[in-house]
Order: sequence, then structure tokens, then C-alpha cells
Amino acid sequence: MTIARFGAAEARTGPLTMGQANMVRCVRTDPPEHMNYRVVRPLPPETTLAAVAEAAGLLMSRHESLRTLVRDDTQQVLDGGELAIQVRESATPEETAEELARELQEQRFALESELPFRVAAVTSGGVPRQVVLVTTHSVVDATGLAVLLTEWDALILGKPLPPVTAPQPVDVAATERSPASLRRADAALRYWEEQLRRIPRSTLTVSVDDTGHEWLLPRLRVRSVAAARAMRRITARTGVSASAAVLAALSTVTGLRAGAAIVPVLSISANRFRPDLREYVGPLAQDALVPVDIAADGFDDVLRGARAASLAAYQNSRFDADALIRIMEAVQRERGVFFARDLVFNDMSIPGQGGRVSRADAEVQSTWLPEATLPTRMSLWVNRLEGELDVTLWADPRILPRADAQSIGEGVARLLIDAGTRDVPLAELAVTPVPRGDGWVRSDDCWTELAEVRRLLPPGSEVVAVPDDVLGARLVAYTAAETTVSALHSACLAALPGRMSATAPQHYVVCATSPAPGERWQDQPRLAEGSGR
Repeated sequence: MTIARFGAAEARTGPLTMGQANMVRCVRTDPPEHMNYRVVRPLPPETTLAAVAEAAGLLMSRHESLRTLVRDDTQQVLDGGELAIQVRESATPEETAEELARELQEQRFALESELPFRVAAVTSGGVPRQVVLVTTHSVVDATGLAVLLTEWDALILGKPLPPVTAPQPVDVAATERSPASLRRADAALRYWEEQLRRIPRSTLTVSVDDTGHEWLLPRLRVRSVAAARAMRRITARTGVSASAAVLAALSTVTGLRAGAAIVPVLSISANRFRPDLREYVGPLAQDALVPVDIAADGFDDVLRGARAASLAAYQNSRFDADALIRIMEAVQRERGVFFARDLVFNDMSIPGQGGRVSRADAEVQSTWLPEATLPTRMSLWVNRLEGELDVTLWADPRILPRADAQSIGEGVARLLIDAGTRDVPLAELAVTPVPRGDGWVRSDDCWTELAEVRRLLPPGSEVVAVPDDVLGARLVAYTAAETTVSALHSACLAALPGRMSATAPQHYVVCATSPAPGERWQDQPRLAEGSGR
């Protein structure tokens, strides 16, 4: 073991930023392998353990987020201290470093008492060969992590770095509490509430139960030089950026498969619009809720709609997460739904990014990658947009079997290629819809399976879909159980998480008796009825 020492001019205390508060909750409750970053880096020849310790200490001295403890709703920045660096000897340092990285990643950070940064070195013959860096989402988002790694690469070589000019998290928290920032945050909450009241609860709705699900997902990498060329022509013709074009194509192909007119996409917003935040080391990224309307004849209309929806969503992607949860819970109770995180878009491409492109003859090339853990139904990660479209599609095989996932992943690229030369009629797209039998109805813009709704109710109960001009189908539940309407609705809501194809009924009827053979529930004596809301 070796020790890294860090120091600063003063200790600081302040409220959490909105990004910190959002991630602290997740770090404390979600599986650590989902929330912790792990990075393995080879060390330059002749690196010493003292150099590793010095680089780690300098990095922590520069960035307050690496030496911050979280107690209640307060961040406490330490002005100095020590970080123990684990050292492991190995004849196979690369393999050992990966194993050690996984070990450290799978340990939850005790944010109130533990420095949120772990460093380990792997030696071979006593010489440091690999370094492991582990931190978590309450410390940095992906952009902030990239800043840290760039600085680490310089520090381990002994290169001097200019002073940090980006604000520290305590400074950002103070800015977020200014009157103008509070008004923007309130506007973001109003935007979210408006969208939550109208969007479907999920898109690729099938009957699954998430109990015990490990979220180990297959990943498909899709690459296409032709699609990148086509996106330049799309931008010239429509004014829609390449990123928004990929989002529109994903929404179109997915929505046609799902039988949905509106496709709600959670797009990860970096929230680094201000120049001074571009090098900020702290969590800023939050979800932007982008409802993409695909009820159009041609893809050009979807493109323009996706651009407008994206701009509005990104303008409303910094918010108080606790307040949003309260709004979401209220809307869920009112609508009788549980919002699924089933379609995520994450554009991680870098403008001006170079590098080698695929030399494959095919217009679209796809390759299956090893499975990895990600708690979402489907997610598209954009790796590159310029010179080559390079994306990775994560897909839960219960929702999208591999063949269907490949069809969607490649279909996104092929739609973009076609749209490079014309306004593609959506009726021409050959997308296989999700198979749904007679027991499925569309209620409140959500595909719902009646058998799954019955599972929410007491044994022996029934649910009937009644045609409704506003809802499409109004779900009416009947039961003879000893209960109240309010208790019925609360029990249904409690059973919804993890059940994609169920929604709570809009109306409940408590009857005196169950119907005898040949009788109908509708004709039984009624003790109580209502919405339960």
C-alpha cells in the first residue's frame, strides 16, 4: 500500500447541487456496479509508486468533488487528507488490473464517510504497470470523467497543468439558488409535468416481470459511413442536426414496432451549455424528456418535430430531482401508471472527432458485443457522428430478441441513408410490430394487457375495457373483496413497478357478491365505486 496526500487552501461546506442530489440518491440505492465508474490505464515505463501517489494527490487537490463527503443534504469539502492506494503484485498485470477494477467497482461508496475516489496500482516484478481509478456518478458525469482522465494522463507523465478555472460544485450550488436559476428549474418541472400527463408510460410494451432481473443486456454495435454522409445531406435539406436525426430515426423505427404515435425518449443532457461549465468536474447530466411525434406521412416531418422537441427538452433538463419525483408520483397516482425507463438516447460523440472508419463493403455493418449491465429496456449510445455513424444498441432480450434488436439497430442506419436523398414515406418502412393478441387494449395512450391488470386486483376480481372517446378504452375493475376503492387503487399502484403491460383501472366497483355462473359483474349489487384517486 502507498499513500496519496492532498491539500487545499480551505475546507468548504454548502448545499448539494441538483446534479449531486440526483446522483447521491442513486449511488445509495442502486447496485454499485451500475453507479460506479471504473477505469484501467497502463502506466508509462519506469513509473514509480510515488509518482502514482503524487498524481492522485494532485488530482484530488485540484478538484473538490474528489474530496467531498455528503452528509444529509450538505457537501463537505475536505481541505486535506490522505488516500490509501492499494498495491497488488501480479505476473499478469493487465488481467489483474481488470479483476481489481471490478472488485472496487462493486463496492458501494459510503458517501458520508469515505472519499469518493479509489486508486489501485498493479505491479509486476515490483514495477507499477497498471493503475485502476474508480469513482461514482455523484462525483462526475461522463464529461467530467473525461476531464479527470485527460488530467491524469498529463499528471502521471509529470506534465504541469494550468490552474482550474471551472467552478467547483459548491460554487455551482450557489449559482443554482439564484432567482433566475430557480425560475428555470421551476419551468423545467412544469415542462416535465405537462409531458408526463400525456405520454405513454412505456414504448416497447410487452408482458414481463422485472422481479430479480439482473439487467445484463446484449449490445449491438452498428457502423455506417454511408449514414454519416447521408446525415450531412439531411442537415443541409432540413436544418436538423445529425444527433437529432439519429434520435428521430430511433424513435420512428421503435415507434412503428411498438404501434405508438408518440415515442417518449429519455435523452441524456450534458447541461454544459455555459462555456465555464465545459471543464467542470461534477455531475451535471440529467434526463431530458423528448416526446417524438411519429404520426406523420413522411420522415422529414418527424425530423423537424424531433428537432423542436429536443430543443424544448434540453432547455428543461436541469431540475430538482426530489421535486420531480413528487410530481411523477402524483401523476402516476392520477393516471394509474408507472413510468418505465425503457428508451434512452445518449449522444457521447465529440464534434470534430477523427479516427479510422469501417472499411466494410456493406452500407451498414453490425457486430454483437459482450453483454453488459445497464438498467433500461433499450438504449442507444452514439459513439460517433462525423465520418462514420457508430452507435451501440443495448436491448433487453425479453423486450427485443436479438434478431429484432439487430433489425432496429440496422434499421436506424438504413432509414438515415434513405433519408439522405428524399423524404421517406413512413408507410414504406418494413418494421415488424410487437405481436399483441385479443387481450390487449390501448388505454390512456398506453398499450395494456387485461390479464396483467387482473393480476393487480384481489383474487376473483375482473376488469372490463369499456370504449371511451377520450381514453380509447376505460378500464373498469370489479371485485367482491372486503376493501375500499381507495385501498384498491393504492394496492394496484404498489404492484405496478416492473410490470410493463399493466396499468391501474380508471374506475373501481366493489360489489356485495361475485356473479354466479351466467351472471355479469355489472349486474351485482354495488357497495362502493369510484376512481380511487
